[in-house]
Amino acid sequence: MKKIFSAFAVLALSVAQAQAAAGFSCETAENEKPKFVVEGATPRSGGTLINFGAVLEIEGRKIEFQQADVKRYYGVGGVIQVRVSKAAEGQTYTVYVNAKRNPKDEDEWFGTYELTVASADTKTKTAATKKRGNVKCFVD
Repeated sequence: MKKIFSAFAVLALSVAQAQAAAGFSCETAENEKPKFVVEGATPRSGGTLINFGAVLEIEGRKIEFQQADVKRYYGVGGVIQVRVSKAAEGQTYTVYVNAKRNPKDEDEWFGTYELTVASADTKTKTAATKKRGNVKCFVD
């Protein structure tokens, strides 16, 4: 009986946590290069991220971002803004996503991304490259 109660308590707790969280995901168009996908979850009350992950596919490489790579997050009042940055393979990759809810259809969230790639070596005088594009987001 204790095992059944324990299993039920764990299940009830996980369901309560799932209902208490709101998730979002944004991605570039399927054929757009570079490809970028970002996903996260926040408490329904907003504020901080409780779960996060992102993947940038660029020039045959895959750069994965974790929650520790989030430099800024804002998600209030129909706006999502996320900035992530990570040094990998001698480069620093910074992606900024800015999306807004469509006031006519709350399920539609559209926005933009800006990718900056710069040398991770601060002594190098190579100019950073920038790429901008569109993202489509989903919120639950």
